[in-house]
Amino acid sequence: MHKGPPHGRADQLKLIAALLTGAAQGSGGALVIQGDAGAGKTTLLGADVPDTPTFRTLHASGNEDESALPHAALHALLRPVLDRRAELPPEPAAALDGICGGARPAPLTLCLATLALLTHVAAEQPVLCRVDDLQWLDPESLQVLAFVARRLGGERVAMLFGVDEDEGAPAAGIPGVATVRLPEITPDAGHAILADLLPEGLPGDVAGALVKLAAGNPGALADLARSLTPEQRRGDTPPPPTLPGDSPLRARYRARLARLGPDTRRLLLLAAADPDLDVRELIAAADAADTDISSLEPAEAAGLIRADGAALAFRQPLLRSVTYFEATVAQRRDAHRLLARTLDRRVHPLRRDLHLAAAASGPDPALAAALERAAHRAGPAHAAASLALERAAELSADPPAAAADLVDAAHAAWLAGEPHRARLLLRRIRRGAATDLLLARAELLAGEIELRAGVAANAHQMLMSAARKLGTDDPVRAVDALILAGEALTQAGNHAEYPRVARLAAELRGPDPAPAQELRFAYIAGADAMFRGDQAGARGPLTRVVTRAPFLDDAPVLMRAAMAAILLGDPAKAHQLAAQAVVVARAAGDAVTVPHALEFTAFADVALGRSEAAVEAAAEGLHLARATGQENLAANHLSTLALLAAMAADRETCLARVRDARARAIVAGLGQPQAFCDWALAVLDLSEGRAAAAMTRLQGLMWTTTGHGSPVIQVPATLHLVEAAARCGEQEIARDALNLFTGWAQTTGNATWLALAARSRALLATGEGEAEKYFREALKQHLTSESPLFRAHTELLFGQELRRRRRPGVAREHLRSALETFRQLEAKPYIDQAAAELRAAGEHIEPRQVAVAGSLTPQQVQIAQLVADGATNREVAAQMFLSTRTVDHHLRNIFARLGVRSRTELARLMAAA
Repeated sequence: MHKGPPHGRADQLKLIAALLTGAAQGSGGALVIQGDAGAGKTTLLGADVPDTPTFRTLHASGNEDESALPHAALHALLRPVLDRRAELPPEPAAALDGICGGARPAPLTLCLATLALLTHVAAEQPVLCRVDDLQWLDPESLQVLAFVARRLGGERVAMLFGVDEDEGAPAAGIPGVATVRLPEITPDAGHAILADLLPEGLPGDVAGALVKLAAGNPGALADLARSLTPEQRRGDTPPPPTLPGDSPLRARYRARLARLGPDTRRLLLLAAADPDLDVRELIAAADAADTDISSLEPAEAAGLIRADGAALAFRQPLLRSVTYFEATVAQRRDAHRLLARTLDRRVHPLRRDLHLAAAASGPDPALAAALERAAHRAGPAHAAASLALERAAELSADPPAAAADLVDAAHAAWLAGEPHRARLLLRRIRRGAATDLLLARAELLAGEIELRAGVAANAHQMLMSAARKLGTDDPVRAVDALILAGEALTQAGNHAEYPRVARLAAELRGPDPAPAQELRFAYIAGADAMFRGDQAGARGPLTRVVTRAPFLDDAPVLMRAAMAAILLGDPAKAHQLAAQAVVVARAAGDAVTVPHALEFTAFADVALGRSEAAVEAAAEGLHLARATGQENLAANHLSTLALLAAMAADRETCLARVRDARARAIVAGLGQPQAFCDWALAVLDLSEGRAAAAMTRLQGLMWTTTGHGSPVIQVPATLHLVEAAARCGEQEIARDALNLFTGWAQTTGNATWLALAARSRALLATGEGEAEKYFREALKQHLTSESPLFRAHTELLFGQELRRRRRPGVAREHLRSALETFRQLEAKPYIDQAAAELRAAGEHIEPRQVAVAGSLTPQQVQIAQLVADGATNREVAAQMFLSTRTVDHHLRNIFARLGVRSRTELARLMAAA
């Protein structure tokens, strides 16, 4: 079970940390945390905040049963310290006697007495008051606590309040006290919460469905996770459609609905039955039901639903499903019939037919046919199309037609990013009712889902089987299956098996294939040649794919073209094609393809030296891959982010990403992300001076036959292998890999790759003149490339070589240029390396002037100022109520962020700030 800070609340924890740090130093304050039921206010109020002093903590929580008892909450809060009131002057002590059963004091006197007691206790140790469920506090207690909260500026007291918006609490919280509203948590935070709640794990598509249903509410996730049956946990049956009946959160919503009149609940049910219903359509349905639309006003006043112009929206997404499922079956059917009657069939045929289907009680072939027609005209609305086709299958009287509808419904669900639904729909196909060709289509889809969310080896077998069964009867889908089967091989690291895919593709090739089909064949042929080491043979077919794909506006074809461009060493073209694939996929509503295209976008950015853009693309791809249940694709993005963190010398992030990527890669038998992780760890080794360890890791990546290496990684990783081998004096180890890299670079004609090949030859050169010749050749090639980070790295390495050859003057020219570029790019590890080399070459470097306030946290600024004033770490720890170890940790980070190496440099910088 997770014991650390609550997931997805880092920003709010920073605010609390700042409040506590200030209070410990005599600058207290208060903060109101406001949010929906289940948002995690109580968890946040009780969370341990790292790197903050130890407080005397007082707790109280509002209780609806005690909300009419004057000072009940105040008594609960102060009870642990009320015995200290005897140490106060007589008047405040007597006032506090009043909340213990004595004479009721004057309000102002009690307010002042409470403040006096808290500050008196805080003289020994800072005090933290945690008050939850502010909405249920008795008015007298609220008055006192609000008074105190506004007067803590010079005290060692902090107050944290939690208030539930659902119960009509004022949006302003406590006047004069800062309020922060808890937003919905991100999907990534939701997945982390599920991992804590269900450590045995969930299939990625099931987890994605629960995160989507919970709509950013941590309490809802907890209730849903607790309610899962073993079959639901395995993904064998559908996940719950709403909160379970015994959910505390559902009980809260149920109580709010119960306070409304029947007409109001009827209108809310209509809005819940159709997520696309607008105000005009609701008015029409209300008129048809002889219900006054003004009956909706109580729900609006209660904050359950709002009308933004023509749009209707439940204020909490979960309220929609609870409202729908709290109604009886008969009430739901009546709502669907009414909406089907009032929606314009010419404008909204799919919505109307879905409502008719929801109200149907038996087979209806005519309605099934109408649903099929509407679904095929739905365009990018794949989720609605999938529902329509599923209902068509249920209403059909023709078993083969129903089987076809289920396959089409599963495909639409997959495109909508709902793999859990797609798998369940495929399982419902009755084998006796489906043709062999239809079953092969189903196997193709199941294999693709397995590739993204299952075991790569299983996916390969399923896809090869589907390709053989589809054969010449459906050659387009057959070749698509082969391309995916080949991808499963590369994901597993079994590149040596790719010729089997190529041979089957050649057997399927007919005369004069269509342009898109021709590019499919060309891609397979080019990839096969590349994986066999025949770079010259790969260039022709891969170039055709890259050249012709942009004219087809087909997202999968564009992605393959992006991969082809990467294999050809043209990252700029790869980026262009991948970006086009993202645009095309988004326009088509193809949710599963977007994160896949972003994988190629990120990889192209890495090759172009655009680290920030690569992180942005990979982070978005990771989020979307998880949201669509594609856990294997998520592992690819995680491993890319690990590599980028290693390149930035961010050890903590790199190791965390490696851990998460490997956890999935091991389960799914994925070689590619494991290879990326080894590459990332090797880069981290290099940045931290462990050249021998880096060399060992990188040598493993050069062996494709082990199943762990990858040709896509071997090419760029060669550069790091050369650098590691050169540092270890083991140049011969890297020569074979460099020869392959150089041959590949020459076939690309790309200036960046040619420059890096020359640089690598310089690192392996044995003579001074030879090394300088290659370094200067590399710099000449860099002049026509668009990779300033790579150029600066070459200048850094050249400067190191010149300094070792006792030519410090020339070395300083290149090192200065490298340092300036690294500073412009904010490449911190390289800045440090270049500065160190410059100092070693005899140049004095003043600490760079930086904006202290913008570089450090408020707590770090305070530590830096104390140290600059001459305080020892022990003295800083005592003054700030921190451990000496925590101060040591912060001071290391301060030195790194400000680019200083000593307390003297820090003092000069703080004096100038």
